[in-house]
Amino acid sequence: MVVADLKLGSIILPRSESPLAVSRLAEFEWFHKIETENDIVTPEVDDLLLRAQKSYQAIDDVVKGLQIPLQVGIMEVLFKGTVIKKKQYELDEMQTMVDDLEKKSPGIVDGPAKLLEDIAATQRSLDEYTTLKETLDVVKKLNVDVGGFGFMKYFYTNLFVINTSEFAEVSRTLEGVTIYKYELDTKDKLAVIVVAGSDDSDKVLKVFRGFNSNPFVIPQGLPQVPAQAYSLIVSKLAELTKKEKELAKEIAKVKVSIRRDILALHESAFVAKEVLETLRKPGGTKRFAVIQGYIPKNMEGKFKEVTKQWMSVTEDIRDPKMVQNRPTLFQNKRWVRTFEVITQSQGIPRRGEADPTPMISLMWPIFYGIMFADLGHGLLLMGLGLLFKMKGQGVMARWGMLIAISGASAAVAGVGAGEMFGFHIDHLQPFEDLLHGPLQPVSWLVGTLSVAELTFEQVINILKVSLFLGIIHLIWAFVLRIRRLHKEGHKQMMITEAIPNLTLYGGIVVIMMCAIGASYDVMNMYSRTHTEVVPWVTIFLGDWARVWIVTRIAVIVVLGSMATMMVGGILHAKHHPEDGGSAANVVMEVFLGKTVECLAHTISYARLGIMLLVHAALLMTVNNAFASMGGWSSPGGIAMIVGGNLGIMMIEGLIVYIQSLRLHLYEFFTKWYDGGSQPFKQVVPELLYNQLIWKKK
Repeated sequence: MVVADLKLGSIILPRSESPLAVSRLAEFEWFHKIETENDIVTPEVDDLLLRAQKSYQAIDDVVKGLQIPLQVGIMEVLFKGTVIKKKQYELDEMQTMVDDLEKKSPGIVDGPAKLLEDIAATQRSLDEYTTLKETLDVVKKLNVDVGGFGFMKYFYTNLFVINTSEFAEVSRTLEGVTIYKYELDTKDKLAVIVVAGSDDSDKVLKVFRGFNSNPFVIPQGLPQVPAQAYSLIVSKLAELTKKEKELAKEIAKVKVSIRRDILALHESAFVAKEVLETLRKPGGTKRFAVIQGYIPKNMEGKFKEVTKQWMSVTEDIRDPKMVQNRPTLFQNKRWVRTFEVITQSQGIPRRGEADPTPMISLMWPIFYGIMFADLGHGLLLMGLGLLFKMKGQGVMARWGMLIAISGASAAVAGVGAGEMFGFHIDHLQPFEDLLHGPLQPVSWLVGTLSVAELTFEQVINILKVSLFLGIIHLIWAFVLRIRRLHKEGHKQMMITEAIPNLTLYGGIVVIMMCAIGASYDVMNMYSRTHTEVVPWVTIFLGDWARVWIVTRIAVIVVLGSMATMMVGGILHAKHHPEDGGSAANVVMEVFLGKTVECLAHTISYARLGIMLLVHAALLMTVNNAFASMGGWSSPGGIAMIVGGNLGIMMIEGLIVYIQSLRLHLYEFFTKWYDGGSQPFKQVVPELLYNQLIWKKK
């Protein structure tokens, strides 16, 4: 269990001094605040929080407006090598950080904010003028002043645009009304000017609305002659388009120049906002505040040191509710810490559950290395991972380290397989000279698990290794389940289900090994004529362990385990009828479900060897094509070898990752792991662009 022991840390202080306590806890960092139901807010903290939120909102609007990603992307790291170094930020109180934000942000934010406002206004104007242009496009050649149209004392005059096909019907409907027709550029439309008595205005408007046509109006501020208005709009659009391009270029330059500064400022504002938000409602009374939270046991001394000016107490967690709700803080070594991302994908371990991360750190490189065994591919993958580790930030750096470790394991396994880009290592220079010279004592390691020729013997050997690793992995899972049930006090379930499940699995595995030892003479394995050794079993138990006797013992173990599980399941169903189980269901589940499950889960690990065989077959195909196309003397051959290897790396590298993840999440975790705990949340979130340095007092 590599999870930190936690204690309860409490601070009692005058509520007016809460801002100072917030600063000290931010300096301490490793404090997971316990939420209280107290509605009493601290005005001093609330005022700081409001200022921090305003600063953050102003900065965030500019970051989003400039479309600056909060983290450097994978492609940018890969092709540009972009890295943003951390800035050292010295402060003594959280108020200092808020004050600095208010001082620094205008110098960085105001200029880009003004540019964003200008380009937004320009784009709005472009949209408006584009709409007007589309409206006037139909009547752009009319030299009629429509400014005086509308209602007059005795007459009603207006301009309408209708479909050409509708003119005849409009004329008939408005018989007696004067209508002037004007041809337009498009044959589908007509412009008509109507002159009618003021009493007929309603009739005219009603008729044209029936044809989906309204009086043609040019907005105020533009010439009221359509031809003149159209010319002005066209020139205005050209001017606005030019301005938009200039603003876009200026924004692109500003985006590059202020990227580091604004991201550091954005992160500082976010930290200030989050810290103050987390600690804004401490418990206690109107005049005294009580701040409680979980702290790591090994940091108890530092907690008391930073909070010594107030009444500070640390104690063991005894309250059942606090024990149940306490978070989980990983405390793994640096190597193991890399694999926490896989554990987190399944859920944080609950109280009493073992942390699976150390196991993953052992088995993941083995699984990945076997499936992707190639010295050349492994070294390239390791280099890619190290690039992400050194240049990336946060999650990308952690995944980069995982990729680097996976690549290193593939390179080591590639030595065992004796392959480098699909070629035999001992036939390549300078490896051939080294293996026959200084490295001759260890040359036997090269090609220990070779599958280069894809012979039957090679295939069987690699499948044996794959199944052996799977057996170890699954037995580990069954043992962890027994351990968990023992710690939780479920002794009956442990004795009648978990332990028999382990022995059932062991018996089935041994029977499988006996079948292999008996050359698959399954029906007669128990016969005394089968005195062959049992793969793996005889090595561990000694020379007496032969197929005929081991088979008999394994069958008895399997039957006894099944009987115990059936009895335990029936007793559980009897005492817990609300679960809906029955004796028949229990018998069927044990007889078919558990036995088939044990067999299927073991066979699932054959994918380790199968992926290695696929990898070798693909490389063999590429290399044969390379040779047939003329080798290094042919451009086509060079393209084949380079493109083929890159394609295999990209496709198989991803597939092998998925298969490694599957073996952990679906074969291992499902046997014993629940997860579901909440992670330990530090007061100060992870920083990418700032390094907080607290001034000594």
